[in-house]
Amino acid sequence: MKNMIDLRKCKKGDKLISSHGEELIYVGPLPESHYYDHEVEYKDPLKGNGSRTHDGFVFRNNRIPETDHDIVKIIHI
Repeated sequence: MKNMIDLRKCKKGDKLISSHGEELIYVGPLPESHYYDHEVEYKDPLKGNGSRTHDGFVFRNNRIPETDHDIVKIIHI
């Protein structure tokens, strides 16, 4: 099944739900020179921030569903 997520439709502060049920916050787009497309923030401050592709994947080419927190739902604020 194709991931129907498009983080280009997000605004800063939107809630993102990962494939493992974790809630993240959308921070914003990354510069075009960056390898990934968007910055996200984990609610747990020890995890800090991360990045995702336009379609919400942790990795652009490799998929490890057991561990990756790919985005499966966007909750617009």
